Amino acid sequence: MIAAVAVLCAALAVRAQAQVLLPEDRQPIPGKPRVQGVPGQGARIRQDDARLSRLIGATTAAQEEPIPWTAERLAGVVPDPAVTALVRGLSALEWAERTDATTRLLDRAIPDEQVWVHLRTGGLPPEAHARLLHVGQERLVHAPRGALGIQMAGRFEENDGVVVTGLVPGMPAQKVLKPGDRIVSIEGQRIQVSTQLTAIVQARRPGDRIAMIVMRGERDELGRVKGGPDGKPVETRVDLQVELGSREDLDRLGDGNAINDAPAVEAQARLRALRLATDFPVPVAVLPVEALAGERPDVDSHPDIVRLKETLANAERSGFSRGLGPILQAQLRQLEAQARVPTLEPAEREWWRAVVERFRELMPPDLREQPPAGAAPRSEAP
Repeated sequence: MIAAVAVLCAALAVRAQAQVLLPEDRQPIPGKPRVQGVPGQGARIRQDDARLSRLIGATTAAQEEPIPWTAERLAGVVPDPAVTALVRGLSALEWAERTDATTRLLDRAIPDEQVWVHLRTGGLPPEAHARLLHVGQERLVHAPRGALGIQMAGRFEENDGVVVTGLVPGMPAQKVLKPGDRIVSIEGQRIQVSTQLTAIVQARRPGDRIAMIVMRGERDELGRVKGGPDGKPVETRVDLQVELGSREDLDRLGDGNAINDAPAVEAQARLRALRLATDFPVPVAVLPVEALAGERPDVDSHPDIVRLKETLANAERSGFSRGLGPILQAQLRQLEAQARVPTLEPAEREWWRAVVERFRELMPPDLREQPPAGAAPRSEAP
């Protein structure tokens, strides 16, 4: 019996794509309480951890931007002839030329919109498409991130906000903030923990301007913060506009105590890169081969199956699967649609059905699309 085996024309590009999406060296580090052995401390820490998770989740959701490669968003984007020439270079006969075009398309001088509009235009050979998709994913995962250039401490007693304990020379914060300032709001979002501030700032690009509300302590002639009748510092509200610097500048100018990348922001970038691959899947060439009668086609080499396994393994390691369900459901629907293409040969249809079955088999039940109450069970691909 004839089965079908998927052969990706740009295996190297897809392997690099999987490495971009699923690094093994980026895993969240569990927080450790500073105080131990205090009665009731464990329960309080668990409550604080849960509260922090809710805060970060809400902050991350607030930072999510619309998908930038939709037809509506690209309606006014005109392809740049120079970028079009580079995209054509992805189909050059010489490997070196194709690799050079790929590298040049990663140049940040080229706007992201030019990559999106050429992906949406389509019509590229499989390898060229895979290379351009890889470029887009690299741009998403390694997009420049904003930075203030501050060192922070936790909340001061019962007050919200984070306290600035130090400023990195040469970074934007040095021009507008002072040690001791308490940042209570950024872009209208109330700041309660330092990780929340980091997520908001890193979700923006260098050069973006952000509105910030700071509570600044009043000082006497000796520079000491004044205390009020209740013993608390006397503070004045200060409204600021700050132009963000870059994470790269912070690494270069910092003293080693700079803030780490926000895990939620990084995870979102990787989910968005996965969404890009779902919206613009790499074409797959199908070649018939002989298989033993009654043998189930081996579909684990299909790019979508490989990517699904790696994605689920990464989600299990990091504990971050928020937003993954709809993306995987969309991929499954695409595979089901492919299995229903009328022009498929019988062997090809059998193989695509096996891909659909294997994909559905690997998906965790909680990530599968749930049918409406009372609806008939979803039928297999015909």
